[in-house]
Amino acid sequence: MTGGGGLPYEECRREQQRRQEAGVPLDRAPLYPAYALPPFHPGTRATARHRRKRKIDGDLVSGVLSVLGVATLLVTVVVAAVRPGG
Repeated sequence: MTGGGGLPYEECRREQQRRQEAGVPLDRAPLYPAYALPPFHPGTRATARHRRKRKIDGDLVSGVLSVLGVATLLVTVVVAAVRPGG
């Protein structure tokens, strides 16, 4: 509504009066308060910060798998040496 200014409900009231004076029937459709609420997005935080995603490259994967393999080998050797009857 681009009436003479003022608050939105005042502009709506002026528009209804203008239409009534012009002989246009009033639109009595109910206005739902849900239109006045901000959109709701479940699962998001209002202060969500965007983190930079760490790029996982082949070198990182290779290093992690190498460390995991060496650790497994060491654990297997220690368990085999300590095991009774071995």
